[in-house]
Amino acid sequence: MADLVAGVDGCRAGWVVVLTESACTDGGAGAEVAVARDFGAVLDLTRAARVVGVDMPFGLLDAAAPGGRECDRHARRLLGSPRACSVFSPPARCALTRASYRGALAANRASSAARLGISIECFRLFPRLREVDEALGADLALAERVTEVHPELSFRALAGGPAGLVEPKRSARGRSRRVALLRRAFPRLARTLRTRVAGVAADDVLDAHAVAWSAARVACDSAVCLPARPAPRDARGLPMAIWY
Repeated sequence: MADLVAGVDGCRAGWVVVLTESACTDGGAGAEVAVARDFGAVLDLTRAARVVGVDMPFGLLDAAAPGGRECDRHARRLLGSPRACSVFSPPARCALTRASYRGALAANRASSAARLGISIECFRLFPRLREVDEALGADLALAERVTEVHPELSFRALAGGPAGLVEPKRSARGRSRRVALLRRAFPRLARTLRTRVAGVAADDVLDAHAVAWSAARVACDSAVCLPARPAPRDARGLPMAIWY
């Protein structure tokens, strides 16, 4: 029997969760899509999953560094222009505790001599970042099966390289290309995308499927880790690695 795996992506409603089997083959698999209000609910939904891929950084630097974590820099180099811009540098951990953008910006800059700031787009992700960081920090054993995945790296692997996918995911052509790339693994994906759920965008569902595809590769021991294992860990013991 194939292992159950999950792909998780943040959305306005909370988190999109795609549950599927890791058949370790190229054949299509069925997928169940659910929406979780918070990351605690994600963990409840994915309790039986061997691997839970999450499109959200965890494992944070204590001091901000140019280009972010080593895995972030690796991911940008692999994606190349223009998709490298989809990989943002997570905040230093001290910034994550600040309630305002101004406070988070000041804390991030004060964390290192480089005086690096954070974007407002990054700050808007703080609630989701905190949920994952707090859950994994409270139970480090979860990091054995909860894995950071970047969907654009998943799509790059599906396309066979960076030249195969340059269109942004929110464009009509970009979405169509990504659906086509995932169709072999998820034959019912196009039908799933036509189902509208409040607080969930089509690209959230698409990314969650891409993350689930990579989670299956992790379960089958065929995924790539950035940087190569053993990945560095942060001060709390959480891995700083991106898989695809």
